[in-house]
Amino acid sequence: MKRILVPTDFSANAETAFKFALYIAKLSKGTIILYHTYIPLENPFIGDKTERAAHNFKTETMILKKLHRFKNKIVKKDDVVSISTIIGRSPLINNILGFAEHNHIDLIVMGTKGASGIKKVLLGSVAARVAQRSDLPVLLIPEKCKVKSFSQIVFATDFTPWDEPAIKRVLSFAKLENGAVTVIHVMDNDMNEKKKNKSINDFESYAFYMQRKINRRNLKFQLIETKAKDEKIITLMNHTPYDMLAIVRKNKSFFHKLRTVSYTKNLAFMMEKPLLMNPPE
Repeated sequence: MKRILVPTDFSANAETAFKFALYIAKLSKGTIILYHTYIPLENPFIGDKTERAAHNFKTETMILKKLHRFKNKIVKKDDVVSISTIIGRSPLINNILGFAEHNHIDLIVMGTKGASGIKKVLLGSVAARVAQRSDLPVLLIPEKCKVKSFSQIVFATDFTPWDEPAIKRVLSFAKLENGAVTVIHVMDNDMNEKKKNKSINDFESYAFYMQRKINRRNLKFQLIETKAKDEKIITLMNHTPYDMLAIVRKNKSFFHKLRTVSYTKNLAFMMEKPLLMNPPE
């Protein structure tokens, strides 16, 4: 987690994400890039080329000043972390992902904002869309989340082929605070006895394989049962104390029963604690 990208729109949830990124950078001795995109004036019917260039230059100068004010508001004098400020141009999502790919970013940290009803589709959608498309891990930070610790991390699994690299990445987070990772699978309690036994055997085989493959003392495994199919995430949140939740992003997932919008958006809104989205590798 040496190079951390923090896209910002200067909102309260972006501020919370920046605080968390700063906390990680201090522990990992990493660097942070504060990143803001804007829509440049390119319409050929507005002024001439020189005038448009002058307008865009003035806009970028104002944004840079705003980025520096944003940084100085959070960073203290004794925070020994290298922080750079970069301006990108639209399209927003492609620009963030392209910048991350071409600048060897290790982690993208973004803020989310809880909401309900139709607001779910509108608020925080940029963070959710980045998490859905990114080839890099994306850490989603709820607006009201306070930076305390992430020594206890839960990795929720449905036994994907990409779990091993994701678990190793999560262990690197836990290592920063000498913490532990618990790999959890939530099983539907209303299955018949045959399916339930198969699910239990599958989890035990999975746990045995992963423990031998990764071989870490701070890696644990736990199987949880839930009565309602649509309440997996609630069961998980209430059953095991944790500081951060990690999953592997995929189309049909552990959280696929959340139907309002795609599962990554729902997670972004429902989570009260940081959520680490790992890309399928």
